[in-house]
Amino acid sequence: MRKSIIPLLLAFSTLAYGQNTIVIQQKDGKVARFSFTEKPVVTCSGSDVLVTTTKNSVQYPIYLLQKISFDIDWNTTDIEEVEASSPDFRFQADAISISGEDPRSPVFLYDIKGMLAGRYQTDDRGCVTIPIRQLRSDLYIVKTHRFSFKFRKP
Repeated sequence: MRKSIIPLLLAFSTLAYGQNTIVIQQKDGKVARFSFTEKPVVTCSGSDVLVTTTKNSVQYPIYLLQKISFDIDWNTTDIEEVEASSPDFRFQADAISISGEDPRSPVFLYDIKGMLAGRYQTDDRGCVTIPIRQLRSDLYIVKTHRFSFKFRKP
């Protein structure tokens, strides 16, 4: 089963704040960066993560990965303080697990047409699991208090 994760970078694409990247951190300390200008697409397939850009394609076994994140160069003095947090999402067999959100906060699942496909709430620890087995093949958007992302259900 293949699932594409295409992060919602709408806010970032309208801002010209320098070199922005997706960062892949492996457990052995190796770090790879994929520039937004190369249009990276992260795809989960079985036990691997595939990062495809306009220049190349790299495959990583999931068990070797520590973290996938964004490195944004805001390059502005308008922001005085940025809250340090690390929301996380992971694809499991037939679900998406989200952690690091605010406790008891809403999580919305929309289809690509913007229709609400599901409403969930994080638990007391800020975690939630969204089942995706019953979803039809389509693009979906997950929106939380801290982040949003797209994924494709094949």
